[in-house]
Amino acid sequence: MASSGKHTPTPKAIIHQKFGPKARFTVEEVHDSSHSGCPGLAIPQKGPCLYRCHLQLPDFSVVSNVFKKKKDSEQSAAELALEKLGIRPQNDDLTVDEAWDDIVGRIKYLFSDEFLSAEHPLGAHLRAVLRRDGDCCGSVPVSVIATFDAKINSRCKIINPSVESDPSLVISYVMKAAAKLSDYIVASPHEASLRRKNPYPSEIVEALATHVSDTLPSREVAAVFIPCLGEEIVELDTLYISSERHYLDSIAERLSLKNGSQVMISRAFGKASCGSECRLYSAIPKMSSDHSSEASGGSKEDSSHVEKSRNVRASYICGQDIHGDAILASVGYRWKSDDLDYDDVTLKSFYRICCGMSPNGIYKISRQAVIAAQLPSSFTTKSNWRGPLPREILCMFCHQHRLAEPVFSSSDAPGKSLSDIFRSHKKLKVSGVDNADNENLSKEKEDTPGLGHGFRCEVKIFTKTKDLVLECSPMKFYEKEYDAIQNASLKALLWFSKFFGDLDVDGEQSCDTDDDQDIKSSTPNVFALPPVLQNGLSSESKTTNVPSVEKRVESITNGSVVSICYSLSLSVDPEYSSEGESPRDDTESNEEMESEVDAGYSANCEHSVDLIESNEEIEFEVGTGSMNPHIESAVTQMTVGEYESFCMTPPDAAEALILAAASDTVRIRSLLSESPSLNYNILLLGVKGPSEERMEAAFFKPPLSKQRVEYALKYIRESSASTLVDFGCGSGSLLDSLLDYPTTLQNIIGVDISPKGLARAAKMLHIKLNKEACNVKAATLYDGSILEFDSRLHDVDIGTCLEVIEHMEEDQACQLGDIVLSLFRPKLLIVSTPNFEFNTILQRSTPETQEEDKTESQLPKFRNHDHKFEWTREQFNNWASKLAKLHNYSVEFSGVGGSGDVEPGFASQIAVFRREASSIENVAEGSMQPYKVIWEWKKEDGHKKD
Repeated sequence: MASSGKHTPTPKAIIHQKFGPKARFTVEEVHDSSHSGCPGLAIPQKGPCLYRCHLQLPDFSVVSNVFKKKKDSEQSAAELALEKLGIRPQNDDLTVDEAWDDIVGRIKYLFSDEFLSAEHPLGAHLRAVLRRDGDCCGSVPVSVIATFDAKINSRCKIINPSVESDPSLVISYVMKAAAKLSDYIVASPHEASLRRKNPYPSEIVEALATHVSDTLPSREVAAVFIPCLGEEIVELDTLYISSERHYLDSIAERLSLKNGSQVMISRAFGKASCGSECRLYSAIPKMSSDHSSEASGGSKEDSSHVEKSRNVRASYICGQDIHGDAILASVGYRWKSDDLDYDDVTLKSFYRICCGMSPNGIYKISRQAVIAAQLPSSFTTKSNWRGPLPREILCMFCHQHRLAEPVFSSSDAPGKSLSDIFRSHKKLKVSGVDNADNENLSKEKEDTPGLGHGFRCEVKIFTKTKDLVLECSPMKFYEKEYDAIQNASLKALLWFSKFFGDLDVDGEQSCDTDDDQDIKSSTPNVFALPPVLQNGLSSESKTTNVPSVEKRVESITNGSVVSICYSLSLSVDPEYSSEGESPRDDTESNEEMESEVDAGYSANCEHSVDLIESNEEIEFEVGTGSMNPHIESAVTQMTVGEYESFCMTPPDAAEALILAAASDTVRIRSLLSESPSLNYNILLLGVKGPSEERMEAAFFKPPLSKQRVEYALKYIRESSASTLVDFGCGSGSLLDSLLDYPTTLQNIIGVDISPKGLARAAKMLHIKLNKEACNVKAATLYDGSILEFDSRLHDVDIGTCLEVIEHMEEDQACQLGDIVLSLFRPKLLIVSTPNFEFNTILQRSTPETQEEDKTESQLPKFRNHDHKFEWTREQFNNWASKLAKLHNYSVEFSGVGGSGDVEPGFASQIAVFRREASSIENVAEGSMQPYKVIWEWKKEDGHKKD
């Protein structure tokens, strides 16, 4: 009978019931190299960690398939064993009547002798109530069962899904089910408690008493009192707990209730100062005697009363209906412990919980910069993003608001042919480049068609009952599926943010979030923001003072990642207090009273400055809205090592953030009534300019990388080349892109010294070569230095070396030219490298008015921190011309990005070397083969070989 109230058992639980310790589950880790996505790759690739379970039973054993989670492998092994035994687990699709039967059986099991010693929070409560005094001895508050028994909760959701937001329904259902156990359970409807009709055996109680700690002294635990009336302020409170008294009785006393049985407990949420979960405690609202009609509600009069008693602030932070005054505390029993666990909850904890309810707040808290940080308005690259990624934040947001996990649906679709796009974009004149706005930087990779394909992502948000809340379907395509998912997540977050007021220190709302056509929602008002900021002051807005910093030319461009040290402090001028005026006071009597207090305060203190928030080092990307606009505006006008300070008057909207960041919340809340200033102190530690790819993508559509591919394709088609070698192939982007076009190429080869890059190249090529029809019959990737000659690559039709030489030292670049043209001797060689003169335009490092007076700090920087040099057009022409003359090649110069006829020329300069007709020295087969074959593909047999 004891097990009759349990859930439908899992396969593993059934095995344990039947075999006990004779059933041995052994889980092993499995590293499957096939998951690397590229069979035959010579570079060892560690695949994802998977798990396989071996289940040994007395008569036989089974082995599960591999799974990502250990528990899934164990359940799979148990299922296989049950199939062999001919046992079928019960179906978990219960009817309402079956759910009621399960609740009744579960309640009976909870009050069994067996469960009294269980290592379950409910077991600890059952043992604790045996120490209660008088009539309460042995009586368990129904709210305890309703809160801490997940099995009863799940059955109540089958009966009525509304219990998700109204925990009082669970209490009524438990009472109704307990009434069917009148021979076993004594239910006290007026007390909302349950106890056994017959006491527990004395020997069991005595045995348990020896294991219970009675040493807990009476101590004070900090909590937060949240009044039901919105005009009353949230205050710090104190609970007195000890081992001699059930902690719910102490909470009931503070709420002016008879005992703990009248206290309702919310779900766990938020974090206290030490990281413990918090719960809200309030009075159980009066329920109708007809428990079968809770879902439909009572009379209009009852509904009106319930609505008036609803605690808006408390309901907001826990996502459940809370009525009357409430206490936010962190106290209770945990798993496998009889000791009461507790932690102080401060006003700061309350305001941080409030702040963390919004997407913006989640981001702020995760970055430990509640005032300074902001949820970015755009996602550019993973490398530039700081803090949790948009998809992660969206999942956290849905979890906090009891929504279902986001449903992502990615799709790839054919994009325009790059040749079509290239023809539709005339060569960009420098004058056109000069007009490029910083807005382009925030749109990097958006609407950029991939070579033949692009990705877009749709995300849907549902309630736990499968009702659609939000459908976000951005129309833009991205080169990477990862970027599409993150951008769709961010758009959804920005849409949700509108319902939370997105309180911030600038007091302004962002209105350029999402296109209406990208967002669909059947619920116009998804969330209602409560007056969590009420602190007895009026909500009259204040004028924000713009920082009085001398306006200078911005020296840091969008896309740069900067590192700063900052501190924010709140200061109050005593002269203001002595005037006895407060723009927020509502009544004349309040003005006179506060005038006297303020005058006394100012007479005894100097200028008050309180540190609110500081960070020794924090990074953010300029131009994405990831930082307080006042801080970002100041930083973009600074140089590394420069210190800046300014002050402003924080708007009312910033008060919640200030209180969430401050250590002494009580003091800071009092200072906020005295019209304080928010002081900013900033030190710029470092600047990392925008990536080369991003800078180029911002100014050129399609990006230069795509234009370079198109340029190489022209020569491949003209020469009817069949063999191509990419010297310094990296991750294989060129080889991968060439497969999107019909060409005469039959053999493609890549050489690089980066095993990591070659592994990525192999995976990409493996997918395309096996999926798409093309002329390519063989593909090979070599691990080796292009400064060494390998005879297998001698006399190929075309060699490419795109954006490679600048990653070498200059003398190595000269050496490379000699080796390729004298030993490899390709019929055609295409070399590209950045034009250093174009960097001024890309980086906007020098204003036009200062062109003739450049200091060293104003000179343009290299486009990539990994570049060892970057040549001007003259330097590049000299290098290429000397090589061509020395090795009997002709050379012609061109480029992509910009125009060769207008200063400063092409953004990416290109030299095309063409071998003159002459005898080619034969190279003996196998004479020099230092390169190692990393990956090889052949079309004839379809196999990949090491």
